[in-house]
Formats: sequence, structure tokens, C-alpha cells
Amino acid sequence: MLRSKIAISTKHYYSCELSKKLPVRTTVLAVNGPEGLGFTEALDKQQETLEEYVKLLKKSDQIIDVQVTHKTPTMYWNKVKHTLDYPSIHDSILESGSMTIMPIIIENGVQYHNILSPTADSFRKLLKFLQERFTDINIRALSSKPVETLQDFLTEKQYETLILAHRKGYYEIPRKCTLEEIGKELGIKRIACQERIRRTEKRIIDYYVKDSLFSEYGFY
Repeated sequence: MLRSKIAISTKHYYSCELSKKLPVRTTVLAVNGPEGLGFTEALDKQQETLEEYVKLLKKSDQIIDVQVTHKTPTMYWNKVKHTLDYPSIHDSILESGSMTIMPIIIENGVQYHNILSPTADSFRKLLKFLQERFTDINIRALSSKPVETLQDFLTEKQYETLILAHRKGYYEIPRKCTLEEIGKELGIKRIACQERIRRTEKRIIDYYVKDSLFSEYGFY
């Protein structure tokens, strides 16, 4: 099984075009055929932006129906039904034999999909469909180890240290704590704490960055 993160944008596609025109982020939580359910956030925190977004959606030739099911000043929950003359991005992914792990994020003209492909052949078919049908395809990550959580590839001590360091502000800019303070809470010396954090960071980097599949598929 392969897991990929792909940014997809295309011309004349309503969700991409509207998110380029307006400072909004749409999170699609479920797709049922031509209908999508999710919420849209105003990145400028202005309710007028959301009102304009819905107004433009309703004017689009690719939209059949728009329902706003819940409102806050900076977020609208909505149900949108579209009609296209060609397969949608989501349908193209399914047609290739792969599937998107929800949610789909749409922002600044781009749809971001986390995708599972059962085999290398289905992944190649996925790329072929996307490249033939849509304007710009950017593979952000590719892995043959599609785990869900950090606990799956960190040791218990590494995970404990990482969470503590994050909670205490070690990764803030500027840092809000020192290695010595983290080590003291863990009951280990500063040098041992430093080594554990470096090993933890290396495991994370190796998992998300140093994947041989990038080389195999010509992305390096």
C-alpha cells in the first residue's frame, strides 16, 4: 500500500477558482456522488467573505444547490451539489483504484488530498489520470508505510519526550524551555535528553522525507 499527499489545482474548477478569489479555506468532510459536505472558514475573519463565497457558489454554472446548515461569524457549514462535464478530482482518484482519506482541504486555488493506493500500479494509474485531466499536480509526500500516528514509529520514551518538549514550548520561536529543564522533568541528564530528542527528530524526518519511493518514481 502507498500513501501520498498530492496538491491538485486546475483551471475552470469552481472550488479552485473561488478559493483563489477569496481568502477562504474549505474542509470537505464527506462526499456522496456530486454532493460534498463540510465547512468553509474565512481566513480574514470577516463574515462578509463567507457571504460573498456562498453568493459566488450559487452563481457558478457548475453548482446545482448550496445549503448553509450552520453559521458562525467566521465559519459556514455547508452542503454543496455540483455538476461537471468531466470527472471530478475525487471521482478521478476513485476511478484509478485509489481513495482519498478525508478531509479534503481547499485553499488558494489548490485541493489537498491524502490518498491511499493499494499497489504501485494503481498509484501510477492515479498519476496518469490526474496529469491528463488537471492543470497542476504536486506530490508533497509519498510513503509505503502509511501509519496514522507518531506512536507507530516512535518508541514510548521518544514519544513521551517529544510531547513534553512540545508542551513546554521547546519548539516555539524563541524557545520557552531548555533541554536541561525537559531532562529534569524526565529524570535524565541534559546530554541524554538532547540525544533522545535528536533520535526522535531523525526518525520523524526519515519517515516523512527519506522515502526511497521518491527516487523510484523520479521525484528526486
